[in-house]
Amino acid sequence: MGHLKILRLSMLVLIYWKICKATNLTTVDPPTNLQILDPGYLGELHIEWQAPASLRSISNCVLRYQLQYYSTDEGRWKTVRTTHLKHSARFDLGKEAKVKVQSLLKGQCTNGSELQSVWAERTLQPSQEGIPESRIKNLACVFYNWEYMECTWQRPPYLNYNLFYWHSKLDHAMECADYIQSNGVNIGCNFSSADLEDYTDFNICVNGSSAAGPLIPVYFRFELQNLVKPAVIKKINVTKVGNERLHLEWKPPVGKIKSHCLEYEIQCREDENEWTSNFKKGTTFTSSRFDPTQHRHCFRVRSKLNMYCADNELWSDWTANLCFTEEYELSEASMFIALGTSLIILFAIALSLWIRRRGLKIKGGEDGILL
Repeated sequence: MGHLKILRLSMLVLIYWKICKATNLTTVDPPTNLQILDPGYLGELHIEWQAPASLRSISNCVLRYQLQYYSTDEGRWKTVRTTHLKHSARFDLGKEAKVKVQSLLKGQCTNGSELQSVWAERTLQPSQEGIPESRIKNLACVFYNWEYMECTWQRPPYLNYNLFYWHSKLDHAMECADYIQSNGVNIGCNFSSADLEDYTDFNICVNGSSAAGPLIPVYFRFELQNLVKPAVIKKINVTKVGNERLHLEWKPPVGKIKSHCLEYEIQCREDENEWTSNFKKGTTFTSSRFDPTQHRHCFRVRSKLNMYCADNELWSDWTANLCFTEEYELSEASMFIALGTSLIILFAIALSLWIRRRGLKIKGGEDGILL
């Protein structure tokens, strides 16, 4: 009876081994129905695909996907591994949007190794419509003191443009509500704080139309914290510490910028010498030396967001020059030296005049004898 049980168990193991061997895969199919969808978010595209039909019912392996898309902003392919069937990414719609995805399979059905399928690829071509040379140039946006933003652009003559924007808190793209105009033509847009969203992609499209046809749209993406320009520092004070140092103190600019997000550049100048720079995270600065031979010491300060809050180089404007003028007093010894020097000079002048006058008298007397 025991031998019979062993025989049955051996047969079950053999059957299970044959089943496993029969289901071990050596190839895997790629995803199907790869699509690039434009929801109207000015460059935020949705990428979707479906699992290969041959793997939809598999249970003893893990199916994942490797997505790659070409980032025109960074000039390189970016890679995402996911178990989902969709992904969103930012593209410049004025250029080709290129994506590719492949299946990754690993588990019992592959005997522990990872199988990769060939790539499924898709490219979305940009619109070619528009009057040649009708693109705007040099869009510049500045987020002033984290409170309001101004974007301006240069345009070809006689063409008018419209600006649209979108970020993740909006259901659809919005048009600028406050255009900056020159001679009745849009050259920029003012954004209030209600229009903006921090630490998220801010997509902009500038396009338009004319009697000759549509204008070529131009797309931009910003992270608003990188556009922040702090306000000018207004409260600044300098005092003398001891006989050899000057101490500078200031207040952070008033506004929405957190004080821990700011760093400062302090410039110093003695008389008409060149400015020298120092960089600080705090709001105080003490000069390392104080040259008593210089009579005028000037300072100015500016600020920007530090590396922990943003990645930018937008400095505020400089403060007005704040100058410290030292009043010097002569010591008692210096006074005696100065007085003695003055007396010597005066004595020398008086002696010279006396000798000159004496010489003239002698000469006059001699002339009289000759007559």
